[in-house]
Amino acid sequence: MLAARKYPDCSARFRLRSAALLCAILTSSLHADDPVRPEKNLADLSMEELMNETVTSVSKKEQKLSDAAAAISVLTNEDLRRSGATSLVDALRLVPGMNVASTNSAQTAVSARGFNNLYANKLLVLVDGRSVYSPVFSGVFWEQQLVMLDDVDRIEVIRGPGATVWGANAVNGVINVVTRDARDTQGTLLYGGGGDVQQTLAGARHGGRIGEHTYYRVYANEQSRDDYLLAKGASAHDNWSSQQGGFRLDHHPTDDTQATWQSEVTTTDFADPAADAYNVNTLGRWTRDGSDRSGVEVQAYYDRNHRADPLSSSSTVDTLDFTLQHRFGLGERNDVIWGLGYRFIDGRISATNPAVMVPDPAFRQHVFSAFVQDEITLVPDKLTLTLGTKLEHNDYTGFEVQPSVHLVFKPTEKQTLWASVSRAVRTPSVLEAGTAYNIIYGAPVFDSLGNAYLPTLVGNPDVSAERLWAYELGWRIQPTSRVSVDVALFYNDYQDLMTIGNDPRLVPGIPIGTAEYSWTNESSGRTYGGEASVTVAPTDTWRLTAAYSLLVARIQGTQPGAEASERSSPKNQISLRSAYDFNKHWSLDGQLRYVDSIQGVPAYLTADLRLSYRPNDHLEYALVGQNLLDPSHPEQAATPFVLASEVPRGFYAKITWRY
Repeated sequence: MLAARKYPDCSARFRLRSAALLCAILTSSLHADDPVRPEKNLADLSMEELMNETVTSVSKKEQKLSDAAAAISVLTNEDLRRSGATSLVDALRLVPGMNVASTNSAQTAVSARGFNNLYANKLLVLVDGRSVYSPVFSGVFWEQQLVMLDDVDRIEVIRGPGATVWGANAVNGVINVVTRDARDTQGTLLYGGGGDVQQTLAGARHGGRIGEHTYYRVYANEQSRDDYLLAKGASAHDNWSSQQGGFRLDHHPTDDTQATWQSEVTTTDFADPAADAYNVNTLGRWTRDGSDRSGVEVQAYYDRNHRADPLSSSSTVDTLDFTLQHRFGLGERNDVIWGLGYRFIDGRISATNPAVMVPDPAFRQHVFSAFVQDEITLVPDKLTLTLGTKLEHNDYTGFEVQPSVHLVFKPTEKQTLWASVSRAVRTPSVLEAGTAYNIIYGAPVFDSLGNAYLPTLVGNPDVSAERLWAYELGWRIQPTSRVSVDVALFYNDYQDLMTIGNDPRLVPGIPIGTAEYSWTNESSGRTYGGEASVTVAPTDTWRLTAAYSLLVARIQGTQPGAEASERSSPKNQISLRSAYDFNKHWSLDGQLRYVDSIQGVPAYLTADLRLSYRPNDHLEYALVGQNLLDPSHPEQAATPFVLASEVPRGFYAKITWRY
């Protein structure tokens, strides 16, 4: 949505900051002699450890990845470090079945299992339990998610619905970013770098202790990216930069009790000086584990997100969210978890383009929710059945019920078969169901008498929620200590998909009227396919992961949006990742990716490489090449109000210092 006029001094300003940071790193490293915990190498990370990685996104309690009844992948902190990713969206390219497509230098489309575009709205994204989706369009402004990857413990990615525990909008997937406890980030970390496309990278974090049981960290980071290219090689003038600062406190009065408070501020600057965005949030959480089978958690957060787009509108949204969850054992075979939630959203929108009208600038939403889930052990260590449902009430569509059934069968200790049936909904956004603003989006139309009308997209308060019934099967196996296989199949049945209606309401005017097109639920569809990944460790110092995903979409509807949805995501995606340690100092990591064509964009093949040198446990040098196989390639087509550009080949260097 953001136009582009380049700041004349943006690149120089950030390069100076990065240069200063690099000098500080090089100078200080000569005097660093405090011991630090070294990062794990490939030999330390056995295949069994990877399969037993702890996840919490499937059932809101800790369980082994190998036991999860969902198509879930985990990116560990080590995965993120070795990938060369500079942002959350870069990291998601590592996940089988995820479609990550850059629209321009600043903006990215991200989805799982179809329906991908810049305004993808069927994927729920959380950072430490805080939802980062925008109620204005039910999607995510990815360029505002400046997560400091060095402090991320893991990124859990569910492909498929997770609505029973997470609620509405967890339709095609859930991304849960979990950052490290402050107790695990003691000491100081500094990094800096830059290149031709990824112009600057800079960050600093310090962790310490307050008394015997309280730990903290404070951090700041920034990055900037240069212009991407237009089809004929000219600059698209779509550069951007972002800065973030924050802190986290973790108090551990006992081994089974923890209190967390964290806050951060993020600002994002775009090439057009009239475009800007910021986010301010603070979150508090208290947990207590009574035993391995019982515990309670209370969480509350406040979030303010502001975004000004000179091509459409400016919005400020305040969100207050409260959740309570409790888990307990009921007899020997039942593990129950239940919870309550309330979310209050207060927003205001103003037009920044004559094509956008705002008859009702303020909007408010109240969302009440409750869920319960029972994990029933049918045969100990062999067969588990999980039943659950989520009940939500929102101001647009009233009550929504989202049940699920999951079955897990473990014929052997290192083999898991799972199946699930679940229902999920995507509730309307302010744009679709509210009266906040209307958009003029085309040339005038004429009636039979020759009267002219401006086509205008308006909200429809009678629109229903989109509904999904999802059917999934999965298989995980570790046939040897050096091989693991993960396969997931799915069939999704969508009803009441939202598209723009074909029959406008004509409102006469002088000299021109309006033809009001509203959102309707006149489309439906089916998608099916699957994802498969195989990880092999030929030696203790080499790991290979091959992945393939298939997506077939059949969307029914007479609206233009139906065809666009059917061709919005690639049918085939293939990736090959390699991680190799030459010795304890030198490492080489790479990824080869093939992405099939989508509407208006041809298929492409590209590769990334990262070479790193670690002279000691304190210091690491890295050289990264991205999109190496061609000078540039497109990944997404342009949309109304949005410029599309091509992703160029790029290189950057980075130095990281820990002490």
